[in-house]
Amino acid sequence: MSPKASIITIIATVQMLCADEAEELHWSLSPIKNISVDNSRDPWIKNPIDQFILKKLKENKIKPQPEADRYTLMRRLHAGLTGILPSISEINSFVKNTSIDAYDKLIDKLLSDPHYGERWARHWLDVARFGESNGILTVNEDRIRKDAWKYRDSVIQAFNNDLPFDLFVKYQLNPQSDKISSEYRELRQFIHLGTKLQNNADPNDRQFHRLNDMVSTTGSAFLGFTFGCARCHDHPVDPMSTEEYYQLTAIFFDQFNENPIASSKRIPLKITEPRVLIKGDWKSPGESVEPGFLKILMRKPADHWLSKNNKMEGLGNWITDTVNGSGELLARVIVNRLWHHHFGQGLVKTPNDFGEIGSDPTHPELLDWLSTQLIENNWKLGHVHKLILKSATYRQQNSSSSKYMDIDSENRLLWHKKPQRLEAEIIRDRMLDAAGVLKKEIYGKSIPVGDYKKALPDLPKSWRRSIYLQAHRSVQHPTLSLFNYPDTSASVGARSTSTGESSTLFSLNSEFLWTLSMHFAERIKKESSSDPKNQIEKAYMIALSRPPSKEEIKIGMSILKGHIDNNLINFCHLIYGLNEFIYIH
Repeated sequence: MSPKASIITIIATVQMLCADEAEELHWSLSPIKNISVDNSRDPWIKNPIDQFILKKLKENKIKPQPEADRYTLMRRLHAGLTGILPSISEINSFVKNTSIDAYDKLIDKLLSDPHYGERWARHWLDVARFGESNGILTVNEDRIRKDAWKYRDSVIQAFNNDLPFDLFVKYQLNPQSDKISSEYRELRQFIHLGTKLQNNADPNDRQFHRLNDMVSTTGSAFLGFTFGCARCHDHPVDPMSTEEYYQLTAIFFDQFNENPIASSKRIPLKITEPRVLIKGDWKSPGESVEPGFLKILMRKPADHWLSKNNKMEGLGNWITDTVNGSGELLARVIVNRLWHHHFGQGLVKTPNDFGEIGSDPTHPELLDWLSTQLIENNWKLGHVHKLILKSATYRQQNSSSSKYMDIDSENRLLWHKKPQRLEAEIIRDRMLDAAGVLKKEIYGKSIPVGDYKKALPDLPKSWRRSIYLQAHRSVQHPTLSLFNYPDTSASVGARSTSTGESSTLFSLNSEFLWTLSMHFAERIKKESSSDPKNQIEKAYMIALSRPPSKEEIKIGMSILKGHIDNNLINFCHLIYGLNEFIYIH
C-alpha cells in the first residue's frame, strides 16, 4: 500500500469512528455542567479547587504534599505573577509576617503590580503569534511593522486593568470598531499580526496565506480548535467541514486588499468573492459561500450574530456568546491557559487543541467549575488567578516520592508542585535583575535586535525587560534563542522547556553572563559587608530569594577565599549557573 493510500485509509477509519459516536458530543463541545461543590472538612482543603484534586488523589491512594515554606512561596508567586525578583526586605517581611492573610495580601499586591501585565501579556503574545516583522521571506528582507509594538502595550494594559476577557476577545476581533477606548484600540491589530508572503509571491498565494493564518489563529487562540485542517477537505477528526472553513474565511475576506503585483508583473486576483477552494487550491474555485460559523457551536442561525455592516463584530459576538454560541468553550480554553502557566501543564495538556486528537481533561469537573466561575464573575481573569493561587494545591511543596512517582510520574493528579523551568524572557530578566541593571520602565517602542543579516549583541542599552525586545521573525536573539523561544509564525499554547547543551554552554562561556556576573559582584560589594559569609548570604537572597544552607556557605567560602574580586565574580557566575536559578519549585 502506498503512503498516500495509507493516509486515506486512516482518515476514512477516523471518520467512520467519529460517525459512530456522532450522537455523543465531544467533551469540549458539550455544555458546561452545573457542578456542585461538597463541603469537605478535610483540613488540607483551602478552597473548592482542592476538593476536586483531593477526590482524585484519594481514588489513587495518594496524599497531597504539605504547604511549601515561606521562602519558596514568595519566590513562586513573584516568578509566576510578575517575573520580577522580590527585594530582600520584601522577602523578610513576608517570612516574618504570621498573620493569616499575609499570603492573600501578597497575591493582591502582585496582581496590582504593573509588572503583572508584562508577565501575562507575554503568555498571550505566544498565543497571538505576535511578531513585529512580516516573517516569510521570498526575497532578502523581512520588513519591520513599525506600530506592532502598540498591540503588545495594549495587551499589557488589558491585563493590568483586568479587562473582562470577553471584551478582550471582542476588541481583537473588531478591527473596524471606533468604539474601543484608546488604551485598548491597538488590540484591533490581532488578525493582522501573522506572517505575510513578500514581494515576488503570487498575490493569489498571498491572499490565501493570510486568510488561512487569520482563520487558523482565531480557532487555536480562542477556541482551541485546529480550523486550518479543514482547508483542503472536511476535518478528518473534528466536526468541521470544508464549507464551514470557507464560511469563516468569508468573515475575514474584506479585511485587506492584496496588491495584484509580483516581481513587477501584474497578476490579477482570481478569487474576488468568498468561495470554497477545491483541495484548498485557489486555481480550483468551487461554490461561493456566505459568512458563517461552526454549526456544532451554534444554537441560532448565523445572522443572529452577523450584520451586513460589520461581520467581524459578529464573529466576536458568536465566540463570546455563552448561551447560543461558543462562549462556554472560550471560557474552558482560557481557564486552562491560566492553569497551564501556574502549574506547567493544563488540566487539558494540549492548550491549543481541545479536539479529538487533543488531550482529555484530567479533572473535567474542575475545568467546568472554574469556567463557570469566570463567566459568573464578569470574565475577570484576576478572580480565577486568586482561586488557583490561594488553593492548597498550588501551595504544595515539591516531592520526589518514588512511590507516588510510580503511580503518576507526570504529576497529572497534582499530588505535589512540580518544578517549572522559567521561559527564556524571564530567565534573561532575572539575570539582569539580580545584577541590578534591569531597566524596569514599562511600555514604549521595541528595542531593535538586528535584522535578517545579523543579530545585535545584548548590550546595556537593551537591558529592559525582554518583552520589549523587538519580536523580529528573522533574528535569533543571542540569549532568548537558547531557552526555547517560541515560533512566532503560528499560535503557540505550550512552549518546550527542555534544557539542552547550548544553554549549558551559555552558562559557562557567554560573554553576556560574565558581564552580568561582574555587575552582580559589584552589587553585592555595595549591599553587604566585606565578610565573605555575609556576601554569600546576600547573593542567595538576591538571586534565589532564600538564605543558603550550611553546605552552600561552605562551598561559597572555599570560592571566596582570599577576598579577591575575581573570586566574587566567579561565585556570582556559579549562582547564575545553578539549575535553581532557572527553575521554580
